[in-house]
Amino acid sequence: MNKKVLLFFIVILGILLFVFPFWVKAAVPAKWELMAHIMIKIFLNIAFGLALWIMLQAGMLSLGQGAFIAISAYVTGIVSTKYQLVGNLWLSYLIGAFFAGLFAFLLGLICVHLRRIFFLLVTWAFGEMLHPVFTSFYTPFGGASGITNIPAPQGISLFPDPWMGYYFVALLFAVVVFILILSLSRSKIGLIYKSIGQSDVLTNFCGVHVRKYKLQAFALGAFLTGIGGGLMASYLTAVSPETFTFFTSLDIIMFNLIGGMGVLAGPIVGAIVLTGINEFLFAIGYYKMIVYGLIIILVIRLLPGGLVSMPALFRSAGGRGANPGGKN
Repeated sequence: MNKKVLLFFIVILGILLFVFPFWVKAAVPAKWELMAHIMIKIFLNIAFGLALWIMLQAGMLSLGQGAFIAISAYVTGIVSTKYQLVGNLWLSYLIGAFFAGLFAFLLGLICVHLRRIFFLLVTWAFGEMLHPVFTSFYTPFGGASGITNIPAPQGISLFPDPWMGYYFVALLFAVVVFILILSLSRSKIGLIYKSIGQSDVLTNFCGVHVRKYKLQAFALGAFLTGIGGGLMASYLTAVSPETFTFFTSLDIIMFNLIGGMGVLAGPIVGAIVLTGINEFLFAIGYYKMIVYGLIIILVIRLLPGGLVSMPALFRSAGGRGANPGGKN
């Protein structure tokens, strides 16, 4: 795509995203809170998907993203609400993200050398291990009830209502994460991550310290995920052991898989489509997961390259239709 066309598209998209909450609140005020909730979830899920994408580039498929979200959310609640150690919630987000990154670093010391299913199982076990810890200890985690009454960050009151404030905070978070991951993917470090993902053995033979870069990618992905976890804690005003489960981690993997693995646009498209479908299907209750599962199966079966591969697939089909014999 031409750079000028791409820039024009980005500017138009930015204007639409900025105008969207004001337009919805004026045009359909009864639907405003629902639409704001869906958009906030989409922005947060985009950031979560991108944070996992950088891990995937380095060959690490993690089922521990929900655990990193939970760690940061709990730390945010502990330092800002339960013990009131920090008065500035923005700082609480960073502290929570730091602990998420720290736990990822410590976990990575023992598992980043593992491959494929073994790394996946270790990160899954780590996430499952946290649930009984949060549930069993009232101090400092609040036990089964968790931590409640987590306040909104400073500055939210400047907006017409909290929904609009969280909308723009979540949008800014998603944009910052996207720009960071985009810049990183085009840098020397990003190329090293990609090389490790393709073959860590060959990359190691080239003199690259594979373990160091894997640890770096794992901790960075957890840190970015953690910022979103803190933001979610204040948005939901509470955090409990049931807030972030195994399915949270699975959903983040699905954003990448359904959107398109290995392509930066993949987790963005996947988060938008799957979050939208999830919210739309919420009304059908018990049958939601059946329909949701069928949609995922069909996409994986018919579009192995993910939703981002659809334009190329249509162009390919159009080319074959225009030239069925394969001759000029």
